[in-house]
Formats: sequence, structure tokens, C-alpha cells
Amino acid sequence: MVLLQFDGEAPEANRALRAANPEKARQKVIAELDRLGIAMQLTMTLTRGVNEDQVGWVVRQGLAHSNVKVIALQPATYPGRHELEPDPLSRLTMSDVLKAVVSQVPRPKVRAEDFASIPCSHPNCGWITLFVRRFGLTGNMMKYVDLPAIMNEVAYKTLFSTGELRRAVGARNRLAALGRRLVRSTDIFTIAIKPFMDRHSYDQDRIANCRHHLMDTSGRAVSSCEYNALVRARDSWAKFPMLR
Repeated sequence: MVLLQFDGEAPEANRALRAANPEKARQKVIAELDRLGIAMQLTMTLTRGVNEDQVGWVVRQGLAHSNVKVIALQPATYPGRHELEPDPLSRLTMSDVLKAVVSQVPRPKVRAEDFASIPCSHPNCGWITLFVRRFGLTGNMMKYVDLPAIMNEVAYKTLFSTGELRRAVGARNRLAALGRRLVRSTDIFTIAIKPFMDRHSYDQDRIANCRHHLMDTSGRAVSSCEYNALVRARDSWAKFPMLR
């Protein structure tokens, strides 16, 4: 899966967050990856007052391309490389982003209750909802999914196999039973909300349940949020040769 930074439609938002104008280039990249059948994730970093009104546009871009499998919505964190002036008292939360999805994505319909905690992580580490796209139709399938039933199989995965997905779909009614026979892993479209932590929002309980790690300069696996908030400043790269 190729992850592409995709912060919004407005040039002002892209310049504020990335100091760049990627609008034309990224559309060409998405079209080419779509043609080649390569799965993609569009990752949107959100900052209050900059681009939270463009969530619906980003989701629609993903729905327009069959090989975009995930829209990842990430409220901005302040680990030391954020260009905008941080204001921890007005930061976007997971609930803010969820409300933006619900209000800005009328088709296909998505409700707040269609989101569930990301499997295996702390409940405050992220929420997801799943859609199925087939026969020219798109519908939310989260109410039919029984994630605890297959937790051990999918806890460390971004993409499910068709078998894993079908086992996750409960057969509580005829529609669900039919979907269980027909749904394929290639049909799934996911919206994920993932707020990483910084020094303003640090929570040790989340660190203890973390499944997103970085390698420090000694080769030790460290929670990405722990690394950014506590380790990065003292983990010097000075002992390594300069890359020219």
C-alpha cells in the first residue's frame, strides 16, 4: 500500500501545512497508481482553521478511485516539526474529526455510531469505519462486523484477506448472510481517525498499548508517540555519517 499525504483541496491549506503546491502532481500520481492497480491510503493532516472544512472533499477523492482503500484523518500533533504556531487549547480532537466526516459526507451515509475503536490499540488511539464498494454501490457495513470474533487474526493488519473479512461479517440477518458470501477484501473502503500524541496530550496508558513503533538510533523499537514526545530531542544522529 502506498501512503500519500493529502491535506485538502485549497492551495492555501497545502501551503500552510506543507509549504508546497502539490494539487496537480498528486492527481497524476493517484491516477497512475489507480491504473496500475496499486492500493493507496490518502492521509490528511488536519489543523483547526486551516482545512477541517475539506474532510468531505478528501473522502470523495478516495471514493472516486477504486484502489484508494483507506482515508486516514490525523489531527495535527506538535512533535517539533510543525510549521504553524501550536495552540494546544484549540487543537482538533477525534470527536471533532468524526463530526466533520458525518456532516461533510452525505453519500454514502455515515453515522457517528458507525465508528469503532481500532483493533488491538487503546480505545483513544483511533476509530475506524468500513464501507463495501461493489456493483456500483457503496454502503457502510460496520454494523454487520464482529471484530472481536477475529481479533487474533487481524490485530496487526491494515488490509484483511477475503477469508478474514467474511469471518468478521456476522450472519445476524439475511442481508448480512448474503454479504458474508459476496464481500471481498478488494471491495473494502476504510475511513480511519488517528490522533498521534505529543507533549500536550501524552497518555502513558496509550503508550502501553501502542502498535505503531519507530526504531531509535540504537535499534530499539519505541512507540511513535513516545519517541516524538520524549525521545526524539535526545536521540542524536551525530554519530552517523552525513548523507550527501
